[in-house]
Amino acid sequence: MTQAPDLTRTTTSALLLEATRGVVAGGGSSNMRNLGIQTPLVVDRSAGCRIVDVEENELIDVNMGYGPHLFGYADPDVLGAVAKRLMLGAMTGIPHRLDHEAGELIAATVPTIEQVRFANSGTEAITSALRLARFVTGRALVVTFEGHYHGWSETVLRKAAITNDGAASRAAVPGAPGMIPGALAHTVQLPWNDLEALDELFATRGGEIAAVIVEPICGNAGLVPPLPGFLQRVADLTARSGGLLVFDEVITGYRVALGGAQELLGVRPDLTIVSKVLGGGFPVAAFGGSREIMAPLARNEAFHAGVYAGNHAAVSAIVAMLSKLIADPSVYDTLDAASGYLDRRLAETFAAAGRPVRIARTGSVMSVALLTREPGEALTYDAGIPFIDFAAHRRLQLLCQESGVYFHPNPLEPWFISTAHSPDVLDTVVGTIADSLARL
Repeated sequence: MTQAPDLTRTTTSALLLEATRGVVAGGGSSNMRNLGIQTPLVVDRSAGCRIVDVEENELIDVNMGYGPHLFGYADPDVLGAVAKRLMLGAMTGIPHRLDHEAGELIAATVPTIEQVRFANSGTEAITSALRLARFVTGRALVVTFEGHYHGWSETVLRKAAITNDGAASRAAVPGAPGMIPGALAHTVQLPWNDLEALDELFATRGGEIAAVIVEPICGNAGLVPPLPGFLQRVADLTARSGGLLVFDEVITGYRVALGGAQELLGVRPDLTIVSKVLGGGFPVAAFGGSREIMAPLARNEAFHAGVYAGNHAAVSAIVAMLSKLIADPSVYDTLDAASGYLDRRLAETFAAAGRPVRIARTGSVMSVALLTREPGEALTYDAGIPFIDFAAHRRLQLLCQESGVYFHPNPLEPWFISTAHSPDVLDTVVGTIADSLARL
């Protein structure tokens, strides 16, 4: 029997990742996470906007754990609160004084939430919110939009409508092998920003619709905002039909504004899901709405559960994070200014290199994708996506990673800017990209 190597000491990312794959399928516990590593990268620690791998290589990160770290990695305010709570007991399965405090903070900041339930992830919270919507309405049909990701649960996981070769499919196709046949039988998928398709569906099947779920700003297919008036039309048609409008603000909640995208865009959903920034990097989510809509859960008629849902450590992170945001709401102006600066510098850099690029941004969420040609100005879901040069973008990512800047190799994955991304750090990011483009 061959003796396993001692990997507790300094080693290479390649060696450690290979060993990890022997005991962790694929090397990580998320397909997207595994796809995000083109060349071996195993992290030892992180702080601010930087990660350090096991070989002591330091990288500036603009992926930032897929978005939760608004104040950067290892924010001492959040970590201090959680550390204190860990020493006082992290989970009892009994209501805690923190539950009231966190619920009050969410209700005070999200315009449409009066009551919440806590969950461990966005997927869990979305699954429960849709089940609640079906219970409240007595209907089964859920409407989704192309390019919007609502977690990996059975009834909403669909294949991406736009593939790497630019081919489009309007049908809701199961998103993973092994899904139950017919799992999407009660799900309809519409093109994003398509008013004609929206009106046609409600004209023909409006009485069947339990819920319309939407990322108010599409963030999982490149950043694609709603066209003016589109979300309000969704809200009006849903209300008129007797269905519920559900905002998946897993990405946008507490990221684009204190009250999320609904505050920014002025459209009011019936149910809202928040996660990511909500816990500043700790595994927690919440879903909520009016007391009337949440009443079936209050009466234990509708069902939602989870041993670790609302555990005290995660809820303490919510209290610390939201208290910090409420104390200084100007952080959103600061982040917008920094992200706008990066946006302008990147546009200049790609133009100077003669490389067509699609850069989209809302606040501190950005999308950057190399293109084969200019896509035009339309903000439909597939604007630019059929023209993305996926292969060149992956090569650019690899060159940047080798030079000390990390972003996801999938150009449809957003960048997230934090308060730790100072102007000099952003200049370094731009300089690294410029050098990498020259070598591309």
